[in-house]
Amino acid sequence: MITVAPPPGALILRLPWDALCSDNRKYLGRQFILSSEYRGAKNLTAALALKAARESRWQRLEGPVGLHVAIREPDRRKRDLNWSKQVKDAITQSEAVWWDDSQVRWELWWFEPQDKTNAGATVTIFALDSNFP
Repeated sequence: MITVAPPPGALILRLPWDALCSDNRKYLGRQFILSSEYRGAKNLTAALALKAARESRWQRLEGPVGLHVAIREPDRRKRDLNWSKQVKDAITQSEAVWWDDSQVRWELWWFEPQDKTNAGATVTIFALDSNFP
């Protein structure tokens, strides 16, 4: 198992499995819309990000941002790792962590051993040095 110590001053956001949605595509005829599962997961993630930021008295980040994300799947089914966009868009939607997801300049995502009772993700958000590319 990978262990990554959170940098000092990091915001730690814990997401349940139902806050993760890897597929946002749904078509009505020729029109593309976001699926209800994607919208629900995005809204839940945004609410949890806002709550975590308020509880920790987080100051909204201005410069480059880094993410560590540990995923715990509920079972052994094959899945794609497509959660990045949904998670970052939801955190942006919270209007409490950063100004725009374009500030995320470094990400590390990994899978931890499956855990049916504790499935989800732990997202660690931290400021990068202002000189980071």
